[in-house]
Amino acid sequence: MLRAAGTTAGRPTAPGQPTASGVTDRAATITWPASAPGASPIAKYEVHRQYGAVSEQVGETTSTSFTVDNLVPGSRYTVNVLARDTAGRVSWASPPLTFATGSPAASTCTVRFSANNDWGNGYIGGVEIINNGSSPINGWTLTWTWPTGWQQVSSGWSATWEQVGTAVRVTPTTDNRQIAAGGTVSAGFVGAYGGPNVLPTAFTLNGTICSTS
Repeated sequence: MLRAAGTTAGRPTAPGQPTASGVTDRAATITWPASAPGASPIAKYEVHRQYGAVSEQVGETTSTSFTVDNLVPGSRYTVNVLARDTAGRVSWASPPLTFATGSPAASTCTVRFSANNDWGNGYIGGVEIINNGSSPINGWTLTWTWPTGWQQVSSGWSATWEQVGTAVRVTPTTDNRQIAAGGTVSAGFVGAYGGPNVLPTAFTLNGTICSTS
């Protein structure tokens, strides 16, 4: 957990709960309620990214909004915000915000994810993989991460389906291991869930983040 350093007397209050907007595959705008100044006026806000117990400052601003750039598509990020006043006093951290970047607008692959015939705690799911490249793909591995811990693949067909934690790994059968240039392959599964069924939005094929449609 990110904490303020130095003296606590007269420091500003912690910024309010941040929110994310305008999230793309490479950027997100973080906005938060302002801190209340302590003994001195607020000088700036510092935005920090969390790596477990480690924190890295990604930027600073005099306003209550900051756009974080150069993010990795299909990735999850957790950020906190600190306030620093003109005397150098630092607030406690804001509550954390976790958000996920989306898929790129263009890629050498596209994934179409479908969820049909939902019966309240399960559904029939499907993935269609499109090879946008000029060469065939010989052997493929499709992966994604469920947004929640209560989603799972119960069974599947036309591929080998594996799930460890929230991570799903899909590999081909003998007859669909090649995807021709401009071609597609499809596979299906029975999905189960025990809470809100938040569908995945980022998919990786052989290490490449695919676009979605």
